[in-house]
Amino acid sequence: MRVLLVMLCAAALAGCTSDRGFQNMSAQGGAPGRHAHARLYLSASGPAAGAPAFRFSGLDAARRSIALYSIANGELAIEGVCDGPVLVRHETDAEIAPQAVAAGEGFAVTFTHRSRGDIWLEPAAVTRRCSLSVEPQRAAAYSITLEREELADPALALFDARRDTCRLPDPARLSPLERVFYAPRRLSMSCEMAPGTPRLLGNALEAFNAKVEALTGSRLSQAALDAGDPTAPIDFSRAPKLDYIWLSYLNLRADYSGYMISRMLEYHAARGTTVRIVLTDALMLPLDRAILENLAARYPNVQLQMFRWESERAPRFENPLHSIHRDQHIKVFATLARDPSRSRLLMGGRNLHDPFVFDTPRDLSAYPFLRNYDVKKQLTLSFFLAYEDFEIEFSGDATVRTIAAHMASFWHRDHDSQLPRTFSKNAPGGVAQGGMRHFISVPYADGYAQQDLFVELIDAARESIVFTAPFLNLPAALDAAFQRARARGVEVRIIARMDIDEPAGAFSASLNKLFFEEYADLYNVIGFDPPQRTLHTKIYVFDRQLAVVTSTNVNQRSFLHDIEDGVLILDPVLVARLERVVAAYAARGVPQGTAVKVPLVLRALMQIPGVRRIF
Repeated sequence: MRVLLVMLCAAALAGCTSDRGFQNMSAQGGAPGRHAHARLYLSASGPAAGAPAFRFSGLDAARRSIALYSIANGELAIEGVCDGPVLVRHETDAEIAPQAVAAGEGFAVTFTHRSRGDIWLEPAAVTRRCSLSVEPQRAAAYSITLEREELADPALALFDARRDTCRLPDPARLSPLERVFYAPRRLSMSCEMAPGTPRLLGNALEAFNAKVEALTGSRLSQAALDAGDPTAPIDFSRAPKLDYIWLSYLNLRADYSGYMISRMLEYHAARGTTVRIVLTDALMLPLDRAILENLAARYPNVQLQMFRWESERAPRFENPLHSIHRDQHIKVFATLARDPSRSRLLMGGRNLHDPFVFDTPRDLSAYPFLRNYDVKKQLTLSFFLAYEDFEIEFSGDATVRTIAAHMASFWHRDHDSQLPRTFSKNAPGGVAQGGMRHFISVPYADGYAQQDLFVELIDAARESIVFTAPFLNLPAALDAAFQRARARGVEVRIIARMDIDEPAGAFSASLNKLFFEEYADLYNVIGFDPPQRTLHTKIYVFDRQLAVVTSTNVNQRSFLHDIEDGVLILDPVLVARLERVVAAYAARGVPQGTAVKVPLVLRALMQIPGVRRIF
């Protein structure tokens, strides 16, 4: 709550200055000469026996850096040598000059208790390998090898370096929505692909078991889920052989579902699978971090990126504000199997923790290393609130690999701007066949290109726009587009929630109610507030022809601040299935009028210039 008040005060004083002036970089050009950044986690016990080497990327990079993180309870004395030049930088102490170390020359650094990225190693372009000797304060010394990733694993390097050419059809031969679907834009996008016949996962337990099955080849029984024992045996007898696992979420909690998934990840990491995990740094609490950081220290092939926004080009006041406010909001789970029929990818709105799996919390009081939720603590991050959400699961190997490779372009983004490396280029000569395209939005780096996409979709609609989203706080450009749609006679149906029992729910609920107050007599607004659950689904359908499944809310935060992703779907069968999902939400909801109650303090707060831009 204190953080939120700081943000509100900063926004009110500064008017939330736009980033366009200093971060407006073209996604079509990508991030040439990017800064490739990695994290190496070091413990007192070192990597597991037989664990692979730690790998750092130099793909398309002008600068490579490795931040060293200690999770040991005492000092770590480190001696190292590389086969090429390396710069040893004390990132958090500007008074200590960087040390330039030549090839074959040794260097030494000492970590104090749980040092958090204080020291960076910056290998030169010709540096392929480094060896570190680590001497903990109260444990046996160990060694760890650092390898240049694209040289040590050529197959992964080829996957990461993928760049597709999108053959775009003649716009004159396309319908308005088809033109939006195929249009070249600044947004990072894949080319058109076939969606196949994906599973639509509205049921939370089914969605969790889909992830379990992708990792183990088996499902957890209802009895096991009901028991909620995070240490229960896991059946790996049918587990697929996986080359690559990807997880990106707002957060991953140290609870039953998070811990079970971490155990499954450890099984594959011990067998050499590359595991990449992207989470939002500001939302990872000590219990959550401990599970993943210990996993990364034991198996260096488990690579963590904890997203935290920062920019040397931003006004000074914005770095502390945005570093705790701007999130990595993408929700993608992918496994690439050696048997192509067993590759899986899930995406949508769910995070990976118990409130997105169960209706009630599991009793984890016997496990002090896990989070024990309390339904009464709604103003803390230990709150429990069951979410009504949705994911889509793709099983076609080509589709899974395309989206996973596109996500790799986000993994290999420029550390300084957060802009993904270029994944696709456009060329004429295509034929309109329909299908699906995946997109990644980094709004402050790509010129707010996702906002432009949604404005074009709204402007292209001729009959209907129907969507479900938990948060309503329209950016001005979307507000104007919806007004134009209404003037054209387009039916707009919105399914959203009224009450939001989250730590910052009073602010978000007030904005939703203010939206109802202003627009319920203009649009068909339906409130969806089922007992003991809260809406979190984001599905958009335009003219029953094009659908979007995404992590993006209809608020200013999603379009101006947070990193998001989604799929544009121009497939009549799949769009019809998704429309039925949205219609089912509407059937369970209640039409809303303009009569709402908003506390006077919150009503006044939302009128302060810049405040609405936060949410």
